[in-house]
Amino acid sequence: MLFNTYFSARFVLSKGALLNLILSDRSDGKSFDCKARALEDYEQDGSITIYLRRWKTEITEKMYKDWFEETWLNNEQYLRFSSWEFKYSKSGIKVRKSKKDDWDDIVYFIPLSIASKLKSQITNIKRIKIIDFDEYIPLDGRYIQNEVDQLLELWKSIDRDRNIVQIVLCGNKITPFCPIFDYFKIDLSITEDKIRMYKNNTLAVQIYSNKEHREKRQNSKFNDLIKDTNYEEYDSGGILKALDLELKGIKGCEYFCSFKTAIGEGSLWYKNGEIIVSTKKRKDGFILMDNLYNIAGEKYLCTYGKFPNLLRNCYRRNDMYFESEKAFHYFENILIKIGS
Repeated sequence: MLFNTYFSARFVLSKGALLNLILSDRSDGKSFDCKARALEDYEQDGSITIYLRRWKTEITEKMYKDWFEETWLNNEQYLRFSSWEFKYSKSGIKVRKSKKDDWDDIVYFIPLSIASKLKSQITNIKRIKIIDFDEYIPLDGRYIQNEVDQLLELWKSIDRDRNIVQIVLCGNKITPFCPIFDYFKIDLSITEDKIRMYKNNTLAVQIYSNKEHREKRQNSKFNDLIKDTNYEEYDSGGILKALDLELKGIKGCEYFCSFKTAIGEGSLWYKNGEIIVSTKKRKDGFILMDNLYNIAGEKYLCTYGKFPNLLRNCYRRNDMYFESEKAFHYFENILIKIGS
């Protein structure tokens, strides 16, 4: 093993939340932990684990072939499982402890994007207690439309009013911007490693970093290679920006209008042909929206009249700036609606 310590979700799961979001550096052992817990849970009481990915294309033969082998090859405490037999396929893994036993399900592989079509094929529902969603924060920023609704629908179909199934979402970016925070209206200020509980302790968010891993990586050849690049911040626990944001303050700018999206609200400011997007809220002027909202004031859809061309041209000329990453996140739905 490269490191002496690795991540385990056991502690956050012990808090009892139904939905558990874990954000940490990559290669801290989150995927390994999914496999190790699947083996241990089956050994303990025959539990079956659902291993969830976002897209069908992520569940490849390379991913599932010999899926469990790395557990005992990389950690001798799991050597006891090497005597079990496994059959791997794109739909899941079957196991038998000896040749005298019948083949049994231990893991189901499901892409969330087509989970609604596959859930009726899942058997042994009562033996499922954990849904592990690996690689939850995508590097390309592509999420499924209405993703949280689909995730909750899958949970409902598996839990069947038992209130025991726990979902674990594992993300390799320590970032406050993802559908879970937007959906449940959680404004997370990430300042330290911690487990935070929300929604009457039914939602847990864990920020995890491993000091041993970070220190070793800091003194590695790879760290020299990526120094002063975008990837350096991500590798050390920061956010790998999918978009190289131009940040600028609104001091000295003229107020243009307010905006509201499904994610947040703020205001637009201009100066010398440039537009700056801010999270500062104003109650005067008109409101630009990504959808129709029942709010007071003069309001317009962003697709109305000359607004699309104005914003689109400004964005494409690189004359649109953002006061912060949060400002971009709040405004992003409008950019999507106008086709930028």
